[in-house]
Amino acid sequence: MSIIDKIKKSVEEATGLPFYYDTPETLNQRMSGASARRPWAFPCAMLNIVKSGAVTDQNGIMRERLTVEVLFATKSDLDFDGVQVETCEINQMKERAFTWLLALMRSRDLRLASINTTNRYYATDDAIYSAYGVNVTIDEAQGFSPCNLNT
Repeated sequence: MSIIDKIKKSVEEATGLPFYYDTPETLNQRMSGASARRPWAFPCAMLNIVKSGAVTDQNGIMRERLTVEVLFATKSDLDFDGVQVETCEINQMKERAFTWLLALMRSRDLRLASINTTNRYYATDDAIYSAYGVNVTIDEAQGFSPCNLNT
C-alpha cells in the first residue's frame, strides 16, 4: 500500500469524509467541473503534496516522508451574513481535521512527524467552498531494510 493510500485510509476512517487527491491546480479544475463528469460529495477531504521525494534513514530502515496539505472542505452557504456562516462551517471542518490528526497520532501505518501550519480558506465570488487546511509532514511507520531487498 502506498503512503498516499495509507493517508487516504486514515482520513476516511477517522472522519467518514470522501477523499480526493491531486495537484492544487487539478483539484480546482476537478471541483469546478466535477458536476459535468461525476459530482463530488461535500463535505470532503482533499490532499495535495507540498513536498515529496524525501526518504528518512533510521538505523538502516528507509521510510518515505511526505509533506502534504489536507483540506477539509465544504460548500458555503453564502448569504447576507456570510462571515458568520463561513466561520461556523470552517469550525466544523477544523473539528474534522483535528479528529484526523488525533487518529494519525495513534496510527500504526503512519507517523506524524510535524504539524507545520493550518489555514482557513474562505469562499470567494468564484469559489463557493470553505475549508480548513492542515499542512503536515508524515512518515511511513514501516519501511524497507536491507533484509527486504533482493539483491
